[in-house]
Amino acid sequence: MEIQNAKTALFDPYAATLEKNAETLARASAERADSGASQGGDRVSVSQDALLMTEARRTAQNAPDVRADKVEELRSQIANGTYKPDSRLVAESLIREEPGLFRF
Repeated sequence: MEIQNAKTALFDPYAATLEKNAETLARASAERADSGASQGGDRVSVSQDALLMTEARRTAQNAPDVRADKVEELRSQIANGTYKPDSRLVAESLIREEPGLFRF
């Protein structure tokens, strides 16, 4: 299954706010430049960590959901009969990732 156009507020509730804030800051900066104000006023400073986190989020969102090379490799192993999953590793991953499955 492939999800098309997944960049919605449902997946990233902060995206609309970030874009709105960027537009507001750009407009305010342009107004200050037009009025000739070179000093005073409010300033916004974004930390390097915040910039890195934003870039990491954008990179993750733009990454493909399906690793085609990995899928093709596994498909050929299954077709050849050489695919041998490690059942212990699968079980450990299930326990780690889905602990709610084992609660009664």
